[in-house]
Amino acid sequence: MNRVVFFHPTPEWDAQARLYLETGRALTSRGVTVGIACPAASPVAQALNTFDLLPFDDRGSWFSDGLRLGAVLREYGCDALLVAGDDAHLVAAWAVRRSGRGAVLRRIGGAMSTAVSMRTRLAVRLAPTWFIHSSGAEAQATEPVRRLRGRIVADLAIDPLRLERTVPVQLPIGTSTVAIVTDPTAQRATAAALRSVAAMRSRGHPMQTLLIGTPYDVNEVRVHATALGLGDALTFLGNPLDRAPLLAAADLVWVVAEREDGAIAVLDAMALGRPIAVTRGTLAERFVRHGETGMIVERDDALATAALLTLLSADDVRITRLAEMAKADVRARRGLSVVADALMSVLQEAAVAQVAA
Repeated sequence: MNRVVFFHPTPEWDAQARLYLETGRALTSRGVTVGIACPAASPVAQALNTFDLLPFDDRGSWFSDGLRLGAVLREYGCDALLVAGDDAHLVAAWAVRRSGRGAVLRRIGGAMSTAVSMRTRLAVRLAPTWFIHSSGAEAQATEPVRRLRGRIVADLAIDPLRLERTVPVQLPIGTSTVAIVTDPTAQRATAAALRSVAAMRSRGHPMQTLLIGTPYDVNEVRVHATALGLGDALTFLGNPLDRAPLLAAADLVWVVAEREDGAIAVLDAMALGRPIAVTRGTLAERFVRHGETGMIVERDDALATAALLTLLSADDVRITRLAEMAKADVRARRGLSVVADALMSVLQEAAVAQVAA
């Protein structure tokens, strides 16, 4: 039986932790034993409590962290370690080398440039490594790396059937609710979305706005929202462990987050059958077909976007059609079975890979 460990050294709940949760469920269904190496008293440990917990905290030195993690992996009997990011990859590779067995599977984020850092090159030399890419085009665009064992194509995916059982939270009656999903990189897009909401409210549409995620500067967003007259109509929700009930209750889910967190939010909203707007230029854009499964809006044209979304909100037939096509699309193309198949195809090889000399 294979043993796989997800390495998440920071306590914050984020898109990567959510991917671990979804991927872990898929691998468990294939008979794989899954562990999570993360801080013990963290939201990540709380959310992933169905897996084996391997308490581990990041102390800032890749060398000493790798030594400590190596001892944990040796005791657990880890065959493969899943990581994301340069720093975590280097720690994981050193840990695998010290433990004497296994390999590293590194997810390459969609926003990563084609250049490969020296830390990544060192990590690949330390331990057998496979890169996980979201698409074949992304795999081809990444700079070649010597001694890399291989590349896995496994796009972002969720379990849509689990989300369809979501119970929406109770929101005030008589107002429309817009859920804006943001992240620290989407400062300009978040401000533009708030301007669009303000324009819609000025035309007589009572709207409540939920800001989900962590913006670059919360105080700056508050000041901007107050200047637009949204002070009492904007609620900051941060990064809840389960945002599905919030998305399910929204009349519109608007994703401005530029990286994986936004892409996962779009897949969630599609599975929940909610109307979707995605800001152009984000990673989430490639999951939406404009006019078929959602709307792709411009980043800086607040008035045009407000007009487009106002027309959409008034067309119940179109909203229903968009929701049905989005549900069908996420079921057909974004299920976890594809990810599990891609990982299982190399897991046997990774389990017996010899640590690089």
